[in-house]
Amino acid sequence: MPRPSQNILSTSAIARAALALVEEKGDFTIPGIARALKVNPSSLYHHLPGGRLEIIHRMREELYARIDVGALRDVTRSPEDRLRAWMGDVRAALATAPGVVIVLVSSPVQDALTLAIYEALFEILRDIGIPVDRRMAFAAMIDAVVLGSAVDAGSPVPLWQADPAENPELHAAAARDDDESRASTAFALAIDVTVAAVQAAAVSRRG
Repeated sequence: MPRPSQNILSTSAIARAALALVEEKGDFTIPGIARALKVNPSSLYHHLPGGRLEIIHRMREELYARIDVGALRDVTRSPEDRLRAWMGDVRAALATAPGVVIVLVSSPVQDALTLAIYEALFEILRDIGIPVDRRMAFAAMIDAVVLGSAVDAGSPVPLWQADPAENPELHAAAARDDDESRASTAFALAIDVTVAAVQAAAVSRRG
């Protein structure tokens, strides 16, 4: 039986192509995805009629597919443990394509998977004891830490090119610790600081 003349498209294939374009060029276009997949742009609209916005939704789903949302919502675990896991899981997902962060934050979140992941975060904040009128601010702060660390995961090693005469303190620190572990060590510290800040703001535990 002859092979089909065109690639078999799927929403996942389109999302992966978009992710690859963002990592290479900083953004994607529908004609660019079509060229990468060797199909007509109209074929993309057949699979994702919402165009660019729907492709971004599918990109999020592609990145977050391995996150175990059930584990993040498991109330037999302490909320602090779930917060640490949430931050680690989301950062790990985004760090596979750090260049995509700017594209993702430029569009509203509507896909079911990402909403479920963030529902888990708000449940964690509730269970730690953050008042409802402060949860959005804390969630945005946590998001900033995670998104920033995911972008940092794509930075070169070493990062700091400091002159010892002009920047002696930075040079001394970079000479010791500006290596492959810098980003992950910084993120582990950020998790500790974030959990401590959330605990300090808690007013009660849910019974």
